[in-house]
Amino acid sequence: MSESERTRAAIQQYLDSLIKRDWTSFAAVLTEDVEYELPQTNERISGREKFVRFNAEYPGDWTLEVTRLLADGDTAAATFNLRLDEQDLVGIAFFQLTDGVIARVTDFWPEPYEPPAGREDLVERVPARTDRLSLG
Repeated sequence: MSESERTRAAIQQYLDSLIKRDWTSFAAVLTEDVEYELPQTNERISGREKFVRFNAEYPGDWTLEVTRLLADGDTAAATFNLRLDEQDLVGIAFFQLTDGVIARVTDFWPEPYEPPAGREDLVERVPARTDRLSLG
């Protein structure tokens, strides 16, 4: 199995266990000193125990659907649809692995916004939607 295939398998386990809320399996693919960053809120969680708790205790009723998973060497990226209570969000995560386990996760949760003026003749406005691709 290549390094990219091992990375993809580790990220798939991470995402599957997150979806199933299997916190033992989730923790198994994280380094003890994993770092989780949310650049948009300037937050960082350091350490496996805190990161697992952050996810296990996350408020609200949520579901996650993975739409893309790309792996290259010891890095990976994934996109997903998140349903949090009645809100639909699209997430983007970047992963860095060390010795086959996740050492760093960076999550982005982009918010929709109005485009700047002056390009109306070049673009077409489309209805808002979440990233509805499938891995299948």
